[in-house]
Amino acid sequence: MANNNLTVEEKMAALRSAYAQQLEGKIAEISDHVAAMLGASDEKAIAETVLAVRALIHKLAGSGATFGFKDVSMVAREMEDACNKSIEENKYNSEIGVYLNSRLDDLRKSSVHPDIRMEKPRSHENGDIEQGSIEDRTIRKVIVLEGDKKIQSQIVNELEHFGFLAVGVSHPNDLAEAINKSKPFALISDIVFDGDSESALKLISDMHGAGNLDCPIIIHSEIDDMHHRLGAVRAGAKNYLIKPVDMADMVNVLDLVTSDGDSDPFRVLVIDDDESLSHHTELVLQGAGMTTRALNDPMEVIDALNDFAPELILLDLYMPDCEGHEVAAIIRQQEAFDAIPIVFLSGELDVEKQLSAMELGGDDFLTKPIKPKHLITAVRIRASRFRELRSLMVKDSMTGLYNHTTTKQMIENEIERAKRLNHSIAMAALDIDHFKNVNDTYGHAVGDKVIKSLARLMRQRLRGADIIGRMGGEEFAAILSGATIEEAENVFNQIRQAFSEIVFHTDTKDFSVTLSCGIAEFPAFDSISSLSDAADKALYEAKHGGRNRVILAR
Repeated sequence: MANNNLTVEEKMAALRSAYAQQLEGKIAEISDHVAAMLGASDEKAIAETVLAVRALIHKLAGSGATFGFKDVSMVAREMEDACNKSIEENKYNSEIGVYLNSRLDDLRKSSVHPDIRMEKPRSHENGDIEQGSIEDRTIRKVIVLEGDKKIQSQIVNELEHFGFLAVGVSHPNDLAEAINKSKPFALISDIVFDGDSESALKLISDMHGAGNLDCPIIIHSEIDDMHHRLGAVRAGAKNYLIKPVDMADMVNVLDLVTSDGDSDPFRVLVIDDDESLSHHTELVLQGAGMTTRALNDPMEVIDALNDFAPELILLDLYMPDCEGHEVAAIIRQQEAFDAIPIVFLSGELDVEKQLSAMELGGDDFLTKPIKPKHLITAVRIRASRFRELRSLMVKDSMTGLYNHTTTKQMIENEIERAKRLNHSIAMAALDIDHFKNVNDTYGHAVGDKVIKSLARLMRQRLRGADIIGRMGGEEFAAILSGATIEEAENVFNQIRQAFSEIVFHTDTKDFSVTLSCGIAEFPAFDSISSLSDAADKALYEAKHGGRNRVILAR
């Protein structure tokens, strides 16, 4: 059993050691085939042996340098070229056997000493990612530098509703100590203290320039002029908000300035019959924070696509039983998977063969061996583009949550997956109470802020693997895979309470809003229609029972 406590670098070192130990056996297998080739008496027998040798040599050519044996790849590549020439010219005689036999000593010598300068994969704290428990939360610390105690307390309290851990600081003189204690995710700061509007900005600028304030900075102030905005920019501020600040706007700005793209790790399916190589590729990508699954039998690809839902497929070209270009063609036959990027990762150097494979459904071709940083960059670019295009098709433009159609499809997929894995699912239906009154009283722009605030709150409080959708207007749905109905009740009561405490500011008055929620559980309701209906009926009961409550379908 693998030791999951090892770092990516330690796992990689163990993999290289295992490969080195296997090299002698791999070369011995090639030597046996070459000996059989030299002893063969007819062209047919030689031809069959050449094909077998080429397959083995091809794997060495692609894997050798990957595991630090650069010379193994070089010699194997030359031997593979000789096999290819024999096959292309349909020339099978003793010459090919003699040549291959003459290179076996070179192959053995090159397998003795690996290249110790081999590039290491980048480590990442999220290298091995598993779906967390229903109670897992990402706590992000925010320092609020604000001299007005009432405003400071209001910002601190409301940020906590959105899942931030906020720390109030009343004077710039205390900022350095707070930063040392908290290591903040972001700083929100006023600029006027003791009647001085310059000192705070200078302090922030000095700390930022010295590297002691290594986080996004947001200024919020009553002052709105070019001089102070310029000072904020020079101090390293990412945004400048004018008091009084609506908390929904504040949270949106926090999300914007702290975003490094999509926080969810890219999901990559690696299909390669060579277990060592596929494991190596996984470790490289995991070290960059991606989530991976390796598939060594291409005949299992359909189940893997359904279960894993990859955002990119890394596919070997030459595999027994089903070759890479055939796998790509099969994937492209299915509408659900026809947009997933397929990147061939192979030792094939012939450009014509590369292009031929890509014509059947590939999007790119990477040649083994490949440097880890090049592999990571290529995968990240392709997966990011796929995620952006998919987002336009499946996400609600206002909230960034899944749209109605996509949510329904994902619920159906989750139910099928839960049946196979014998897992529970909790489905929640949510609705904002008296939302029509919000629109009628404060206008649709304010109503949109309320909707976006609830969407943001659910994204913060639920796990990254949970499905959250906007079903229309002020109605939402969420699927918590692996959660019991009691666990979901606890989480959505927390969301309900936090949402009720958010204060929305308008020109006329401040107000708060509540929500109602109904929850149903699979397998008690074992189809998408029965599960959805049960959650909706529980929501209806919550509405008619007084609102601002969570009701369970039994």
